[in-house]
Amino acid sequence: MSHPAMFPPKREPQAAVNRIVDSTAIGYVLDDCNAGELMRADTHRLTVDDVEKLLRERPGVYGYELVNGELVELMPNSLPHGRVAARLSAEIDTHLRQHGGGRVYVEAGFVLLLAVDSERLRFPDIAYVSAETLATRGGEPETGYARFAPDFTIEIDSPSNTEEDVLQKVQDYLDAGVRGAISRSSRMTTCSPSSSAFTPRS
Repeated sequence: MSHPAMFPPKREPQAAVNRIVDSTAIGYVLDDCNAGELMRADTHRLTVDDVEKLLRERPGVYGYELVNGELVELMPNSLPHGRVAARLSAEIDTHLRQHGGGRVYVEAGFVLLLAVDSERLRFPDIAYVSAETLATRGGEPETGYARFAPDFTIEIDSPSNTEEDVLQKVQDYLDAGVRGAISRSSRMTTCSPSSSAFTPRS
């Protein structure tokens, strides 16, 4: 998963780092053997508020989703993955500019509010949010994550993602009320975002 900055900060160095994020003394430890693995020091179930606080206090730590109260690392994307994401998002954005109806987002955070996990935080490769949904939810959040589901999501398959992981994400989106969720191969060379999912509701 890419970082929004042009030159993303490196993750924490290979040294143990302890961080207390709230009064329950949740300790975050960066494993000495694997700088890319953020480990919880106790059994406390994390919340989205915990994640947001962690990122404010230690912005060099990024690239994690929140699933069942635990941080799950997102693997860096390949060049083909990034190329397809850029093309798809650009074409969807062009379609929306011509026809109206909402906004498209790339790797933005959405709290899905699932019945089995009300704090599930996902970062779909591409997400579409209709103008109607934005209006109902009070507009685009200025800070933090969107605490609602997008209307449509696209996950782009890549070698770093297992089929099981991708299918679970798609299922999460559908369970959260997303109108459509698809997975596309990073080997694709053409795309057409003309689906009615991106057309304003009548």
